[in-house]
Amino acid sequence: MLEYISEIWNTNFMPHGHCYFWDPTIMWTHAISDSIIALAYFIIPVSLIKIVRKRNDFTYLWMLILFAIFIFGCGATHVMDVINIWEPFYRIDSAVRVITALASIGTAGMLIYITPKLILFPSAQKWKEMNEELRSLNEQLEQKVVDRTMRYQEIAEKFEFLTDTIPQIVWTTDDLGDINYMNKTWFEYTGISSNSPDRFNWNKAGHPDDMERLAIRWNQSLERSELFEMEIRIMDARSGNYRWHLSRAIPMKNKKGRVTMWLGTSTDIHDQKLQNEELLRINEELDNFVYVASHDLKTPINNLDGLMKIMDHRLPDVSKNETAPIRAMMAKSIEQLKVTVSDLADISNLQRQSITEDQQEISIKDLIEEFRINHHVLLIETGGKIETELQIPVLFFSRKFLRSIIDNLLSNSFKYRAPGRFLRILVKTYETDEQIVIMVQDNGLGIKPEHQERIFDMFRRFHRHAEGTGVGLNIVKRIVDKHKGHIEVESIPEQGATFRIFLPKKLPKE
Repeated sequence: MLEYISEIWNTNFMPHGHCYFWDPTIMWTHAISDSIIALAYFIIPVSLIKIVRKRNDFTYLWMLILFAIFIFGCGATHVMDVINIWEPFYRIDSAVRVITALASIGTAGMLIYITPKLILFPSAQKWKEMNEELRSLNEQLEQKVVDRTMRYQEIAEKFEFLTDTIPQIVWTTDDLGDINYMNKTWFEYTGISSNSPDRFNWNKAGHPDDMERLAIRWNQSLERSELFEMEIRIMDARSGNYRWHLSRAIPMKNKKGRVTMWLGTSTDIHDQKLQNEELLRINEELDNFVYVASHDLKTPINNLDGLMKIMDHRLPDVSKNETAPIRAMMAKSIEQLKVTVSDLADISNLQRQSITEDQQEISIKDLIEEFRINHHVLLIETGGKIETELQIPVLFFSRKFLRSIIDNLLSNSFKYRAPGRFLRILVKTYETDEQIVIMVQDNGLGIKPEHQERIFDMFRRFHRHAEGTGVGLNIVKRIVDKHKGHIEVESIPEQGATFRIFLPKKLPKE
């Protein structure tokens, strides 16, 4: 091999001209023909290179490269044929032919591989038909875009008309929370020009003391993609006064759960807020009155009770027998007054006590056991039985509040038990995704459907045969409402009642 390479420029062979007997006609015919063929071969790779440079998306690039090498090699063999007429560089000629042969093998193999794919290429007529079809589809698509754009414009106009006809301020934002629309009410209410660069700026109309809170709360809603709700003051350009508004914004999400826009409203609640503040003031005064009255009434009631006992002690036996029914009714009335004043005091204390006061882990089983001990005689007399299914055995709660809930619900079951059958009570606790549920179910008298909505009213009683003031369920509801929960009742008359208390897993702050 090395010897072949070292002798590659050796011309100790007979040139082709001898084979032609140096006949000019034959010799120049071959020389000119081979030169023209070689030139044509060399032009083809140049054209292919130009095509590749202009069309860098060509799929079969390697095929073009192999094809170019093969064509260039073919041209080189014809050049060698011309040279070999006068100079016998046969070794170089052999090397060129070997390279050309290898390129031809690769080109042929690649061509065999892609031929089935090339066959699938559409014909010129098919391309023309496809182009026509594509042009038609593009025209249809453009028409649909025009129709859809007009439809969106109509929807936008209807939305703008609708939002401009309502008294609320309506606004929208993009997915980042930047306001891109305010209805006419905003501009009329605030007096800001719709052409002003700051036409969407809350700081131009909002109360300065509210803007920092507004920014913090709005950013929280954007980060969490959750409902925005806040009370803020907005300047009324007509009166020059700030009025309270309830501002709410709801995130609109696509199918993937990504927020695409926000729709917000701001509703004037100034008069309602003032009325609520007045009601709160009146309620506070009423609570103070109830608190003072319940405490001030204890002394005269206790005095009446003491005087009754002194009178019973001093009356002669004859008078005792004659006045026994009256004294019994007076004693019952005094006892009823005690219970009523005690219930009023409980309600007053409930309103005053913080929900975070005395919070600790409370065992519901222990509270039920306390009830059993405190009402041991009642359980024996009635044959009542309390069963438990406590999936949540412990609650983080105020002991006083939780005891009041359990005691009032269990006491109600005993008060309104059905004559002629043993009382059975089931206390059950379980949890949902966001709430803890306390259920108390009995087989007592039940509650008629028309009465179920009013059983939580204060002093409301529908069974007069049982003792009580009608305050117990009202206290339970007040406790539940105070903790941002709710209570539900299901009942079938003469079959029993079921109370369910739903409390948030995370108790609210005061």
